[in-house]
Amino acid sequence: MSASPLQTAKRKIHWGDVSLQLFLIGVGLLVAMPIFLAIFTSFKLPDDVTNYPPTLLPEVWTVENYITAWTSTPFWRFFANSLIQTGVIVFFQVFLSILAAYAFSVLEFPGRDLLFYVILASLMVPFQLTFIPNFLTISRWGKEVHEALGPNTYFALTIPFLASAFGIFLLRQFFLTIPKDLHDSAKIDGASNWRFLWQILVPLSKGSISAFGIFSFLSAWSQYLWPLVITDEETMRTIQIAVRFFLFDQERGADWGAVMASAVIALLPTLLIFLVAQRQLVKGIAMTGLKG
Repeated sequence: MSASPLQTAKRKIHWGDVSLQLFLIGVGLLVAMPIFLAIFTSFKLPDDVTNYPPTLLPEVWTVENYITAWTSTPFWRFFANSLIQTGVIVFFQVFLSILAAYAFSVLEFPGRDLLFYVILASLMVPFQLTFIPNFLTISRWGKEVHEALGPNTYFALTIPFLASAFGIFLLRQFFLTIPKDLHDSAKIDGASNWRFLWQILVPLSKGSISAFGIFSFLSAWSQYLWPLVITDEETMRTIQIAVRFFLFDQERGADWGAVMASAVIALLPTLLIFLVAQRQLVKGIAMTGLKG
């Protein structure tokens, strides 16, 4: 009995789609290879890291590198510094972006659009251009105002990043998709702007706010250059800077096992955030309109 056209169509393989999926899987594995290499190397014995020819998997699995990374330096303090720095930056960026986005999308005042375009233009200014002015300003505050406002403080680690032009833009674009009649109805019912924002608009925007919060966390956690320059006391270093302490060992040279172990520890929070919230991240971006 010959198969019907419908059954033939069901059995038909779309080789173009299969080829595309295989290509994407290959690219994904290639991009993830440094992560796999770091994880497997972190479990190797120190003497096996430099073996030739190199091997991907450890011959003997050990946690010695993690013990070395955690005990040879105040690693817990570096980790806590990064958590505090990242937490403060994420909180203020999300909070201030919500307020500014609401002002630029719902409220009406003279020069609103011009001011928004000025903020948007700041995205084109690279951080390296403001790096030296920020450093000189904070150094001057530490000498002339109070040492708590100078280098080697949490204030210095966080103050240049408390506002985000990207966050303002992202949330404003979503707020513009909310019907204006909703705001008018809330005003008729006696709701203030503050109440409308936090009780109506923010709950409707959880997806976009969560997406920006994830972006903010990833950006703040991975900072290296600014913490390296603005801090010179070991107690104020962040975890990203801690990795370089193992590059030069007085006895053995670079301790690559400890380097990889500390890098994996530094990677864990971002990896967990991405794995847990990747669906929310994609959903939030998809929900964010481009209405202007």
